Amino acid sequence: MAFLGDYHTHTTFSRRGAKKHAIGSVLDNAFAAKKAGLTELAITDHGFCHYYGIDGDKAFDKLKIACMQAEALTGVKIYAGLENNLDPRSGKNKALPALMECTPETIAKLEIVQGGYHAMVGTPTIFRNMLFWARNVIFKFLPGRKKLIARNTEAYKRAIDEYPIDFIGHLNRGILADAVEVAKYAHSKGVYIELNGRHKSLTKKQIKKMAAAGVQFICNSDAHNPKDVGTMPIAVKLIKQCGIPYSQIANWDRLPDFRSQNFISARRQKNGEVVDG
Repeated sequence: MAFLGDYHTHTTFSRRGAKKHAIGSVLDNAFAAKKAGLTELAITDHGFCHYYGIDGDKAFDKLKIACMQAEALTGVKIYAGLENNLDPRSGKNKALPALMECTPETIAKLEIVQGGYHAMVGTPTIFRNMLFWARNVIFKFLPGRKKLIARNTEAYKRAIDEYPIDFIGHLNRGILADAVEVAKYAHSKGVYIELNGRHKSLTKKQIKKMAAAGVQFICNSDAHNPKDVGTMPIAVKLIKQCGIPYSQIANWDRLPDFRSQNFISARRQKNGEVVDG
């Protein structure tokens, strides 16, 4: 019994100029995945709006080529994706897109679609960005906290409705939302909730409520170093502490059935099946 896939990992494509955010190439991660006994791997480097994001569509095209080459060399099925960033302002302003990186052209290229939130991304000025981050992380008991939670919860739901998201990464890390409500809504739409291998963003109480509601989880390493691919100590500990049935862990002793047509088509191609269109 073991994890068969890791769908949230980073490579040197996550960078800002010469400054790299992660250690190791796509091929390094692929070899690490093979050594860990994984049959599937996703490379989800940071989206275009992140400080250490992939440098646009051309860079992402190079990432996809690197994934195909690494798959051919290792035999591990490798999916090219992005760690897309939620714009929490979209919970209040319907004119704003819910995910900032994903234009229709970008979405069409993704083989797996991750949605999540990172601080310091998306708001129009540094001052507003700092203010939003502070309200979420530092001043949790400011007046208007309930409204903030409601808006952020709505932003997550909009992202699930408007984009073919396969899983929500580190839910509630750096942002205040009703995590249980988001998880239940995600489950109703066939979206997995991540138990992150590097970050603990959910409380045990929240996780237990999610599990009781039948939420399906996906455990990922969020590796920034090849040695961490397939390694998920925090997630494993939470599974045991919260009593989550392994039948609700989508990549434990089985492969997950992600909902997006992006992923479904990519997996079929990797399995040698004929894909229409």
